[in-house]
Amino acid sequence: MTRLHDLQDLGQSVWYDNIRRAMLDSGELQALLDAGVVGLTSNPSIFEKAIGGSADYDAAIAAAPADSAPAGLFERLALDDIGRAADLLRPIYERTGGLDGYASLEVNPHLAGDTEGTVAEARRLFADLDRPNVMIKVPATPAGIPAIRRLIAAGIPINVTLLFSLAAYEAVAHAYLDGLDDFFAAGGSAPPASVASFFISRVDTKADAALEAAGHDALRGTIGIANARQAYARFRAIFNGPRWQALADRGARVQRPLWASTSTKDPAFPDTLYADALIGPDTVNTMPPATLHAFLDHGTVAATLAAGQARDADRLRRLAELGIDLETITAELLEEGVAAFAASYDALLDAVARKQAALAAGARVMESELGKHDAAVERALASLQDERIMSHIWAHDHTVWRDDPTEIANRLGWLHAPENYAAQLGRITALVDTVRADGYTDVLLLGMGGSSLAPEVFRHTFGMREGYLDLAVCDSTDPDAVRDHEARLDLARTLFIVSTKSGGTVETLSFFKYFYNRVLDTVGPEAAGAHFVAITDPGSKLVDLARRYRFRATFLNDPNIGGRYSALSYFGLLPAGLIGVDLPRLLDRAASEVCNSDGCNAVDAGDNRASRLGVIMAELARAGRDKLTFVLPPALASFGDWVEQLIAESTGKEGEGILPVVGEPIGGPEVYGDDRLFVHLRLAGEGADTAAVRALVAAGQPLVTLHLADLYDLGAQMFLWEMATAVAGHRLDIQPFDQPNVESAKVRATEMVRAYASEGALPDAPAAAPDRATLLDFLAQAEAGDYVALQAYVPPRPETDVLLARLRLAIRDRTRLATTVGYGPRFLHSTGQLHKGDAGNGLFVQFTSDAVVDLAIPDEAGAGASAMPFGVLKNAQALGDYQALVDEERRVLRIHLGTDVAGGLRRLLT
Repeated sequence: MTRLHDLQDLGQSVWYDNIRRAMLDSGELQALLDAGVVGLTSNPSIFEKAIGGSADYDAAIAAAPADSAPAGLFERLALDDIGRAADLLRPIYERTGGLDGYASLEVNPHLAGDTEGTVAEARRLFADLDRPNVMIKVPATPAGIPAIRRLIAAGIPINVTLLFSLAAYEAVAHAYLDGLDDFFAAGGSAPPASVASFFISRVDTKADAALEAAGHDALRGTIGIANARQAYARFRAIFNGPRWQALADRGARVQRPLWASTSTKDPAFPDTLYADALIGPDTVNTMPPATLHAFLDHGTVAATLAAGQARDADRLRRLAELGIDLETITAELLEEGVAAFAASYDALLDAVARKQAALAAGARVMESELGKHDAAVERALASLQDERIMSHIWAHDHTVWRDDPTEIANRLGWLHAPENYAAQLGRITALVDTVRADGYTDVLLLGMGGSSLAPEVFRHTFGMREGYLDLAVCDSTDPDAVRDHEARLDLARTLFIVSTKSGGTVETLSFFKYFYNRVLDTVGPEAAGAHFVAITDPGSKLVDLARRYRFRATFLNDPNIGGRYSALSYFGLLPAGLIGVDLPRLLDRAASEVCNSDGCNAVDAGDNRASRLGVIMAELARAGRDKLTFVLPPALASFGDWVEQLIAESTGKEGEGILPVVGEPIGGPEVYGDDRLFVHLRLAGEGADTAAVRALVAAGQPLVTLHLADLYDLGAQMFLWEMATAVAGHRLDIQPFDQPNVESAKVRATEMVRAYASEGALPDAPAAAPDRATLLDFLAQAEAGDYVALQAYVPPRPETDVLLARLRLAIRDRTRLATTVGYGPRFLHSTGQLHKGDAGNGLFVQFTSDAVVDLAIPDEAGAGASAMPFGVLKNAQALGDYQALVDEERRVLRIHLGTDVAGGLRRLLT
């Protein structure tokens, strides 16, 4: 017995809001039925992810005639799936006398305004499926409501969808009653069943945005539930009395309210919020996968639906008193829902067409050429499948990595980010529209590591869309770098994003203090706060700071998402929206990749790419090929910086480590050792580096190739690499979500700051002049399998970028060692963990410099300067990192470049 069976005892049925062929083939759907699921719903978005994101349908699509229209081909695929699902559900239908056991299929969403078209298509689909336990989904639009009456009269079970308002619900309920009257009047004897799908979380998403704008947070997360409970009260009233009793005496069933959109979109609320709060007799809750698994694990079973009606009425009254009209919200939701369903249907047909073209061309998203390592990889994949590791990951099972759930159980929110944050895009769009209307032209993101890398990738990849803001990232405490940002910006037209998960990142808060004071001087105290937006976790110090300084908005991220896994959450999406990235499209690609890594997928050539990639990373690292070297097209060059942090900080610990090598120009086979695994991202239409890559494979270097259709496949790549890194952690017996060695450099840096505060100067550390012989002597101790990390605590400028790139290339070609370059303190939040946590095969060259003129950090926003300027903070971090490396017995060379950074680097290159 499960919690779902307990719900049945309280009169509620649970239907599963998901379908795909692998569920039917693998036995997953039957397992869910055994666990207490008694129905299934589908929609175009679900089918789009399944068809576009998996290999489930490849054989059927490949076998179809080449000239098959996508719409017709999809319909054949969908009818087959729905029919098979209905057959599995048929015993439940028989056992419950037609109460449950239904599979639902939607009419074409473009027919939402066409009564005759809806009736004709519903009749045809029901006839083609030829099963009594199929429900046809019809939207509750003005054109859909008369269609509902006619279809019920025709004896067709109907799932009414897109219900938001009480008025629409009443119209639907009466259309059902009228349809039953017509059915019996025509001589019918076995009346059809129907459910009325009332949407919940979408109401909260829209209402909560209005509440935030009104500065009233107390009602957040309550309006959707209150609205649903009001609808349930109307249901009890309508299906009561003489008229209903006469229909019931002839065998009619009540049209049960079905709670739809029940996944929790706001990370501030429990993941079972809408499942727990709406339990009562004569209801259905249709749960998507994440909500279903969460409820099975920790849902609360109690009769909650009828409780608190007076409180609900009070909440709706208070909402109206705030000037927020719920009827307007629900009317907008219906209009948006119809448009979104139609867009999903179009995206579905596009996914079918793209899959047809790819299969016809023999194209594959991922290919691998591993040579002698193939056998080890296949054995590991078989083990992964036998142990059902992907299913355990999707079930949030921390034992995949450790018996202790610490920093695992609360770090898996990224699994659901593409779905959950798709529901939050309206809030991002509202902010973007407001700042554009207010004349802002630039946005400067103040953040480090996971807070800054994804926004930088989006800016470099997509550029700035016309009419949107231009984005830059401030993630260097070098005073010249901070001064450079200030000099180029019109502060009166600049928005600042203060972005930190913890709310206490010292660099980020220092940036805020500095720029807030500059904005204060420019626009005055009344307007300064409107130039700032916060992204942080609920309850962090930044929440209070944003309130104190009257920020324009605060975006609270899911606290169950770690920084380096946060690209597809507010941390990445809000900055991307400000530069004009098509966020629905980006998340749609990510959601397709989510489907590809689903736990019910077999690990084969077309599915579970993430598990295959993760296993390849781990098994080749075990074989000594732990230098994961990326070959990227120019348009995706900055992707390397993001994936570098993800892999290095996740796998570089406990004496293990996979070193991501990004930005290193590709060379001939003679400049590489046998410690490399190459990954080539190929963007359609770009053939750069292909010949050089083929030469490496011919020389015996292993290669993984990933094909991207266009730049928006970046969304899919981000999820792919997150999941692959988690899988690699499992295979290497590494906990991929913590960062134990990052703290050591912070502790040492804090010690340096304290020394400065007490002595007026930082401690000394040995440093060499920029001398080529000194560098060569240091590199002479390298052995095969080592790597060289250049750590540049200098101003990040284009000329320096070029010189560091030349230096790393010269080192690689001379030593055949992998090389990396990172600006400090930025790299401390990415590769810094690996530097101190791996097996110790790094050689670290730390470059430091002096600012010509330092820059004071205010004690706080709106206050005078502190005793410690940016240059001292940067040097304290460099010294702290140096000492942390020495503590771990790493090989370190410090080279001080003074104020002439470029000149010093040129001397090393002479």
